[in-house]
Amino acid sequence: MNASASQTAEIHDISEAASVPHVQRHNFLVMAFYQISLRCGWIFKTESIVMPAFLDALGVSAWVRGFLPLFNRFGQSVPPMLLASSVAGTKQKKTTVMITMLLFAVSFFAIAFIWNLYAEEAWMPAVFLLIYALFFMVVGVHNLAARSVQGKLIRANRRGRLMLAGNVGGAIASVSLAYWLFPKWLPADGSHDFFGMFSFAGIMFVVCAFIAVVVIEPKDPQRKATQHLSNAIQDAKRTFREDPRFRRIALIGALTNTSIMLFPHYQPIAKEYLHLSLDNLMPWVIAQNLGMAVFSMILGPIADLKGNRAVIRLLLIVMIATPLLALFLIQQPWGGKLYWVVFVLVGMTPFSIGILFNYTLELTESSNHPRYLATLGLVVALPAALSPVVSYSMDLFGSPTPLFASVSFLLLIAWVLTFLLPEPRFGEALPEQQVEVTQSNSVTESE
Repeated sequence: MNASASQTAEIHDISEAASVPHVQRHNFLVMAFYQISLRCGWIFKTESIVMPAFLDALGVSAWVRGFLPLFNRFGQSVPPMLLASSVAGTKQKKTTVMITMLLFAVSFFAIAFIWNLYAEEAWMPAVFLLIYALFFMVVGVHNLAARSVQGKLIRANRRGRLMLAGNVGGAIASVSLAYWLFPKWLPADGSHDFFGMFSFAGIMFVVCAFIAVVVIEPKDPQRKATQHLSNAIQDAKRTFREDPRFRRIALIGALTNTSIMLFPHYQPIAKEYLHLSLDNLMPWVIAQNLGMAVFSMILGPIADLKGNRAVIRLLLIVMIATPLLALFLIQQPWGGKLYWVVFVLVGMTPFSIGILFNYTLELTESSNHPRYLATLGLVVALPAALSPVVSYSMDLFGSPTPLFASVSFLLLIAWVLTFLLPEPRFGEALPEQQVEVTQSNSVTESE
């Protein structure tokens, strides 16, 4: 082995069966259409706009809103970690994607009907939070399976284009629906029709479930699952121990995901400080989704050409500025006219999570993807566990400034750490990995 080869890591890609040109084209189109349909449902339950408005309608305070990111990240971390071996052991992951999508629909049909019958009851917030917590547990398993399918079927240098197609197509379709339906369901004057909004989201999730089964997925060997908590913890520890590149992306991911703690508060502080009404929700939702589409058009090709590290670095610059911009605008008498810009930038947080997971997919072969993804999901969820506590700081200090400024500082640290991150797309390895490979080669040569 020559010197240059000894300083590189192995580059992983999809199997030969999934790389047949017509199979690639089919799967790319189906998965893009799947993401577009999912966006058409998800826009009617956005965590930064719709769900805080729903909790406002239920009359809850800031610390209760703080449970939204907690449930979001807990559900996308602990259940996937416990079920990673089960997902990895299935012959076809698309079956799990379909089943979890149907459970998405059941969750939102349930919320819609309970709201329609018992909106004024004192126990309504507690029941909603319970269903929402269960919903995100399902989301966690779904994301693990869906990302495993993507890692199994879509080449690394085409995942950025898939994200672009899904985000741009999804933005056009979902924004059109929002422009048409938001004024009907959440008018500035009149009653809020969350029943119609959440029922429509449920219908779109049913559509997604049936799209998912159309992908052409080669069968994997079925393996016995190890579902015990101790096995899941050992798998997570093994992932950290064996791959120093993963340790770095996990730390960056945890710091990056602190931004999700602010999601439930962007809309309420605009209402409180700028006295903006519900008729702003529709343009904000449109701004957030169009912003994701525009950034996808720029960052998707960069991810394919330059790798995901460059995109993570660019995204963090935008994410650092977002809380600071929100704090600035709520102090200005004219801030309400430009507050929509905040939601354009807020859309970068979900985008960044997808890029973090795409980076992780390139660290190992597809059989290890569920384990790596579940472990990363657990790590990035840790900051969200503090969300109700840190959200209480807004009630305690009577100001969002301490929380928003602290998150910007943590995002700045994450940005600095990206300069210590290797790019697996081009076979880059960390110095300690290079030393290990060199020593291994020396032993082989001496034998």
